[in-house]
Amino acid sequence: MAGVAQPACSPDLLSEASFCKLHALLFLAAPEFELAQASNTAMSFLQQPGAFSWRDCGVSLAVANISALLGYGSNTNSLRAAFDFTIQRFNEHIMLSHSTTHHVAPPSKIRSGAPEAKSEENWRLLQVSKRMTLDSLHTAMRCPSGIATFQNSLAFVGIMFCFIHILCLAKRETQIDPKLSISLCLLFGPDEIEWALIAGYLNRLAQLRPVTDYLVQCAQQGLWLKKPEEGEPLPEDFSVRGLVWAYFAFCPGWFDSDEDEDLLRNVETSRTQEARADRPLYYGLRLAFETPYLSYDATSATFSAGSGMTTSSTAQALQPLRTDIADLQAQLNASNPNAQYSPPSAPASSASNSDYVHVKRPAKRVQTAPSPQT
Repeated sequence: MAGVAQPACSPDLLSEASFCKLHALLFLAAPEFELAQASNTAMSFLQQPGAFSWRDCGVSLAVANISALLGYGSNTNSLRAAFDFTIQRFNEHIMLSHSTTHHVAPPSKIRSGAPEAKSEENWRLLQVSKRMTLDSLHTAMRCPSGIATFQNSLAFVGIMFCFIHILCLAKRETQIDPKLSISLCLLFGPDEIEWALIAGYLNRLAQLRPVTDYLVQCAQQGLWLKKPEEGEPLPEDFSVRGLVWAYFAFCPGWFDSDEDEDLLRNVETSRTQEARADRPLYYGLRLAFETPYLSYDATSATFSAGSGMTTSSTAQALQPLRTDIADLQAQLNASNPNAQYSPPSAPASSASNSDYVHVKRPAKRVQTAPSPQT
């Protein structure tokens, strides 16, 4: 009604709504001018201090941005094809490495070659998704120093660092398939990340949450931070459980807790904050030990950006999360020499059917001219 004052919206609600609108337009493949306008609006909120609630919306933003990069589940998306390729490669490597005394079926045919050629329409949408993902990440890396600020950004950063680690893993594995490797790099490669910002964020975080010898040891050996019986999932872990890029994110049994799942999703304690702070440091160390993009000086306990071009002679090979399969096989052989350990058929991050609602992108309607009246 005219003359009636409208309720004022807080900046954080406006920024949240702007990202919801942007992702909806991306999903619906909106025209370029609509996407440009929505993208500029969302990014302007993100860059205003205090306008975006990293604490309340950071996890959703990270998951949604990565989903957009993956083409919202498109089978022809280059990044999705690279992740599927990487997962298949490691699963077959695990099977072959445990087939010395027992027959194992030959590996299934790995998808080879680049995915189907992208139309200009899909390429346009993916460029917007990439810009949004990188801008969000780099903005979080520039957050002001302070305990409260870092606590608010930690969940978002932990998810993004986990994604970056598997991205680097996929880049290495797809090198045996030049077409797929080139397609991946054209879409989204580690070289596009501002690693100096990543190192700066980690150094500021390390001043608030020191890097322990235990963290370094876990990262060097590719082991998860906690055994299932010793730790419990963070609330944000449930948001990425079952996603293809999070296949290697958690150790088996990580979600097999006797605790009420709703309680783990919604209730935070001081231990939650400590574990959340360890995640970015853990993935930062793994990236430093396994890739040329970051380096870590144990003497000064500081991170720095690497060359990003060639792998250091001291860098260890990129690897997914170790699950101590060799130890499990040794235990089985001790009790039963004929026993054979079978890797799980589903990832440790398997989701329940109630975690997500899958919606297909609607087909665009072709508008036709009205029939002439007689």
